[in-house]
Amino acid sequence: MNDRVAAVYEVPGPAEEAERLARAIAFEETVEVPFDFPLPAAIRDGVVGRVGPVEPIPGGRFRVGVDFPAALAAGRLTTLLNLVFGNASIWPGVRLADLHLPDSFLAAFKGPNFGVPGLRRLLGVEGRPLLATALKPMGSSDDELAETAAAFARGGGDIVKDDQNIVDMSSVSFRSRVSRIAEAVARENSRSRRTCLYLPHLSAPQEELEDRLRFILGLGLKGVLICPAIVGLDTMRALADARKAVFMAHPAYSGAFYCDRSHGIEHGLYLGALMRLAGADITIFPNSGGRFAFTPEECRAIARRARAPWGTLAESWPAPG
Repeated sequence: MNDRVAAVYEVPGPAEEAERLARAIAFEETVEVPFDFPLPAAIRDGVVGRVGPVEPIPGGRFRVGVDFPAALAAGRLTTLLNLVFGNASIWPGVRLADLHLPDSFLAAFKGPNFGVPGLRRLLGVEGRPLLATALKPMGSSDDELAETAAAFARGGGDIVKDDQNIVDMSSVSFRSRVSRIAEAVARENSRSRRTCLYLPHLSAPQEELEDRLRFILGLGLKGVLICPAIVGLDTMRALADARKAVFMAHPAYSGAFYCDRSHGIEHGLYLGALMRLAGADITIFPNSGGRFAFTPEECRAIARRARAPWGTLAESWPAPG
């Protein structure tokens, strides 16, 4: 097959340097040899990335396209990330600005278990946004957190999640806290005959994640909060593939990927597209005008990438907070 993965990068100028960088990316992310290395024709023509147009953008920078044979991504998220932004991520000033994936590649991914339509059905909510909150602050007792969760459910909230900063000192304390909060929310749901989801934070050493997820779902809860930049994008993908659960992705630790607008990965691509590809039913991001410096356009870009038609993947729910 001749399907291609098309990556778009923003790089420093002047034009000659931008062209050199584009070519360097094409070689570095595939054969990883100097330009003049005597490659066989089949490898030079069939493996090395192909450089597209080099176009100026504001700020003295340039946008360059490099596309790769889709087979080099092997239908895997980890291999895709290494292909399009592996060693290239180490070069200062190089930003992965966009990524176009063929349907043949997307077909290997399950994506969100519920997405926007599925969450609406699960909650029985149509025609309005969802209302979500976080349980905090750190240092609150289990009873205090449970009462806060119950009050939110009683007041008509749709999703109450753990704050990602809540720390459980042991598996026993985790199970006790989560059970108490789950019971409090379940009582309010029973009284009101409506659904408020409680999503505990799935955070543990790698070897304990699956056990904790089984425990959470065994309580009758429908999903979890998870920090993919900490546990790994492909870890979330694997868990979401294995369990029919809601995965709410929190952006903690991910700012290093996108907050420098001259390096890293574009906001919409990371928090919208990649989270969706990795199975996030909901992707949280800081809203413009809050305590983090996201612009309105960056927020709109995340929402667009989370919801735009993309193969057969369900839409992720954009959750500005």
